[in-house]
This record gives sequence, C-alpha cells and structure tokens, in this order.
Amino acid sequence: MKTTPVPEGEPCADLRLKLDQLNRLEEEGATTRRSGHSALDSEALIESLRANIPLNVLLQHDRLRARGRKSVAEVRHGVCSGCHMSLPSGTQLEVKRETAIVKCDYCGRFIFVVEDEPAPSAKPSPMEKSSSRRSRKR
Repeated sequence: MKTTPVPEGEPCADLRLKLDQLNRLEEEGATTRRSGHSALDSEALIESLRANIPLNVLLQHDRLRARGRKSVAEVRHGVCSGCHMSLPSGTQLEVKRETAIVKCDYCGRFIFVVEDEPAPSAKPSPMEKSSSRRSRKR
C-alpha cells in the first residue's frame, strides 16, 4: 500500500474532487482537440486545477493519464473500481481513515472510499399456511 500524506488543511475529499474534475476536463479537452475546436477556457481551468494539486500526486496522475487511464478509482465493497481487484483489509482501513491519499497496489490509481449502498432489505413474508395440504387420513 502506497500512501501520500494529505497537505495540511486539505481534506481527501477536496483532492478527490480536484482529481475527478481534472480527469473529466482532460478527457473533454482530448475530444475537443480531435474534433479541431479550440478549448481555451478548459485549458485555463486545467492549469488552475494542476496548480492546486501536490506535485507527487500530479506526477502519478500524469503517468496514468499518459497510458489513457483515469487517476481516481472508488472502493466499493472492498474492491477497486479501476482494476476490479479485492483490496487487502489494511488498505481498506487506510482508505476509510482518509488521513492520507492511498494508491491501489494493483493499478496505481488513487483510491477513495464510497459509502456502500445499503443492501436492499428483503422483508421476509410471513409464512402462510398452505391450504393445498391435505390432511392424511389414517
């Protein structure tokens, strides 16, 4: 498990939002460049986001984006949504603490916990007496 301490005063959730937005803007920018349009507004926003992200996080982000991957993945039910591998329990606990930015050991993405959706509560229906049973005569 690779962890990066969170900068003082910046919660993990803020960094996650910045990385999510950066991924989205970079994907939109690539699509815009392929179509031949100019995207000066999004390029300025990308630069301002990059200025507010710690350098070591930004370097890992750039490595993953160079391979065409997103740099952020969610952890649901103990599984990384980027590589679909089950994470060790120690990594899961570290992600839940949110004291440091944790990278997935398998795919290298920054992983953040998502509140697990509550399992659908299946209300057991009361057992009805079956009228189709016949009593045996002896």
